[in-house]
Amino acid sequence: MTEKIRVLFIDDDSDFVKAAGVVFDSMGLEVIPASTEAEGLHKLQAQQPDAVVLDLVLENVDEGFSVVRKIRNRLNSDVPVVMLSSLAEITGRSLKPEEHPDYYPVNRFLEKPVSAGTLIRHIRDVLGKGDV
Repeated sequence: MTEKIRVLFIDDDSDFVKAAGVVFDSMGLEVIPASTEAEGLHKLQAQQPDAVVLDLVLENVDEGFSVVRKIRNRLNSDVPVVMLSSLAEITGRSLKPEEHPDYYPVNRFLEKPVSAGTLIRHIRDVLGKGDV
């Protein structure tokens, strides 16, 4: 039996995380939920997931950027990070992280709403386990 891909899911929308978790589980991925920066960073160190899904907006509008910088710099981790944002839906403007890779040190940036299936394809892709 193949070992499940372990994904740390840092998002304060518990309903979204639970719903995604059901689909992830059926597709061979295990969700490790965290709803705050502190909980997410703790679980990253304690459970060493294969990938991280990180919402841009947690307690503050751009807290996800702070979290990913701490993952990269303070924890010196190169774990793949897929960042999610609903800013385009709210503001009508889209961030373009590929234009500023040093400012946005993520492997993939997706706009919400995003289906669990699409998210799984991107996770597998950044892990080198499939194509988008």
